Amino acid sequence: MRTTIEERRDLVTLAEEWAFVERYLAIECIRFGERLVVDNQLSAVAREALLPSFSLQTLVENAVRHGAAPRAQPTRLTIAAEIADAALVVTVTDDGVGASSEAIADGKGTGLRRLRERMRWLYGDSARLDIESAPARGFRATLRVPVAEQRDEAAISPESRQ
Repeated sequence: MRTTIEERRDLVTLAEEWAFVERYLAIECIRFGERLVVDNQLSAVAREALLPSFSLQTLVENAVRHGAAPRAQPTRLTIAAEIADAALVVTVTDDGVGASSEAIADGKGTGLRRLRERMRWLYGDSARLDIESAPARGFRATLRVPVAEQRDEAAISPESRQ
């Protein structure tokens, strides 16, 4: 809770974001027990790249809430990141309940929509969030953020925009 209130930067390193997500997942692993299995595949070079703050958190929380929570059987959550084609590519995959494209489009949730809006504001058309899912086949969210356009500072605060 303190991190969400105190974070004022638009961009953070993946390493910083992962540290926050790890704390969230530790709580969820206590809640779900053996029903939540987390696999971390973050490359060392990707950990130094910048991404919008709370973007990985949004994707992981979405996977836990919509992929793992509705199931009684274990759900595997895989979080991967690499640098490819001058972009930070972060993928969050779960083998949970999945959803149809219609259900995703008609969904009442705001997390993915707001993340797309922030990415558009920060990067224009040079970043994207791709979603792949099908009922009973899990969910995959892939975030692509250009590395070349990232600023030298590891933080951009709201005050710097004024």
